[in-house]
Amino acid sequence: MKIDAKFYSEKNKIYFLNGTELDTKSAKLINANCCKNDSEPKEDALYSIKIAQELTGAEENANEEFLAEFRDWLKKLEEKNSFAIIIPSTEKTPATQEEKEIFTASFKHCARRIKDCENVIGFSVPQNIEPDFFISELKAKHGHYIFFSADEKLLASDEKIVKL
Repeated sequence: MKIDAKFYSEKNKIYFLNGTELDTKSAKLINANCCKNDSEPKEDALYSIKIAQELTGAEENANEEFLAEFRDWLKKLEEKNSFAIIIPSTEKTPATQEEKEIFTASFKHCARRIKDCENVIGFSVPQNIEPDFFISELKAKHGHYIFFSADEKLLASDEKIVKL
């Protein structure tokens, strides 16, 4: 399923297709474990959703129950004209190349599970993960995603990445 882009990025900023800038500073930061079927997103809101790898599980041992409920909550955003930016995190910083690849694979799987959620804008690039690898892995099947970062060096090197 191919999702049509609703945004574009330019000079480290994000815009609706009509050219109106989306202010990411106004995003409401929430934890993904709050995105349950019994909670309702607000109307016309922008969410930054921090989601821990421990919650999604590793690709070969994914927490499919959580991912299904998370997807259902994200689908509600479409009805509310609200949007989400996914912020991957982990309790334990991946140190080895293998741990970094497992981390990236778990969020690639998460992206596959939420692939039909039209109002997911994209993902934040974790600071301790190789940005080019992370972006290429997620963009391979999700070309409409925009990527975000707070890392000034990364922002300076790629004007398509949006400041978070």
